[in-house]
Amino acid sequence: MADGGSSGTDTPGLDRLLGDLNALEALPEHWDEAAQTGAKALVEAVDALNAEAFRRLIRSLKDVPGVGAAMKDAARDEVVYAVLRRHGILKASLFERVEAALDTVRPMLASHGGNAEVVSVEGTRADIRFLGACDGCPASQLTFYAGVKKAIQEHVPEITQIKQAKGLGGGGSDTIKFTSPFANYQDSEWTRAA
Repeated sequence: MADGGSSGTDTPGLDRLLGDLNALEALPEHWDEAAQTGAKALVEAVDALNAEAFRRLIRSLKDVPGVGAAMKDAARDEVVYAVLRRHGILKASLFERVEAALDTVRPMLASHGGNAEVVSVEGTRADIRFLGACDGCPASQLTFYAGVKKAIQEHVPEITQIKQAKGLGGGGSDTIKFTSPFANYQDSEWTRAA
């Protein structure tokens, strides 16, 4: 477990702190239901208290000259950023939200040996590139419009321009699948024409 880094030079990193939390969160798995409920309520109460304290602290300092820049600088620290994000004080960046939208379609892309990456997010535009088997696949346009673009539009509505960036060179395997993972009309709003 983290010892708090009393020497000042041994400060724990985010990975170590999150590892400690994961280990502690696993402890109640074998407790009876009442103990689990009590532990969960305690964690939620401490989180709510911390979140409110952070909000009040930031509100009380917001008009102090130079504090805005100092807070932005402090939020660049991964631990500070993670805690402020957890408490809803900092919102996810557009880039992070586009990544999260892509995460919803990545399992389908992976089922065909492909993936997608965010190339850039600027203003209301996101550029996305296919990787692996999706890069250069003949069905990539359908995959892009029915999968990637739709997911981003649903999860990040302020992104109004979603463009497919040029791939890196085509396919990640010797086998190209000519079917988009989003071609199954039964799983969508499409109907079969007679």
